[in-house]
Amino acid sequence: MREIVKVLENKSESELVHTIFFDFKPNSTPGQFFMIWIPNVGEKPFTLSYPNAITIKIAGEFTKSLSKLMPGDQLGIRGPLGKGYPKLKNLTLIGGGVGIAELRMLALSSENPTFLLGCRTANEILYLEEFKEMGDVHVTTDDGSLGEKGIITKLLPHESDNYVICGPEMMMKACLKKLPPEKSFFAIERYMKCAVGLCGQC
Repeated sequence: MREIVKVLENKSESELVHTIFFDFKPNSTPGQFFMIWIPNVGEKPFTLSYPNAITIKIAGEFTKSLSKLMPGDQLGIRGPLGKGYPKLKNLTLIGGGVGIAELRMLALSSENPTFLLGCRTANEILYLEEFKEMGDVHVTTDDGSLGEKGIITKLLPHESDNYVICGPEMMMKACLKKLPPEKSFFAIERYMKCAVGLCGQC
């Protein structure tokens, strides 16, 4: 499925993080992803943070272009791609930085999840109040401005039937050492080309 959609809202979540809402709600399951295309700029993979939105952190030219989109601007969206998560129970969601955004749709479809969240500082923790209404929330920040001071592994081990982890790769590598691999799912981001001639790299 490929669609051209219009931007409805560009919401600033923090200094570097934006949520881009568009006028289309694709069918997908949590864990699947979409290729997002900006005409004359390129295409990159993102997961949905809302039924009709992606949340991005400015890290390069493509995400900088996304952060500057205005209502009425156009995007291409292709997907869903990937398999998504299996049915999980007694779930602990572990998120770091903008990786927290990948967990929101899964949290909404889960029963009483637990959240372990980590960021550099308090204003980078996404959806904090919303997550508190869903289940128990535990937080670490590098500067100690919210929750425990330090990195997210301070909150581990944590007893649960299943774990889903998304965040910086160094964070996920550190968590891997403290989690049972047979119960854990890691959402790992990899740079992808479009494979159909849109991004101009082949």
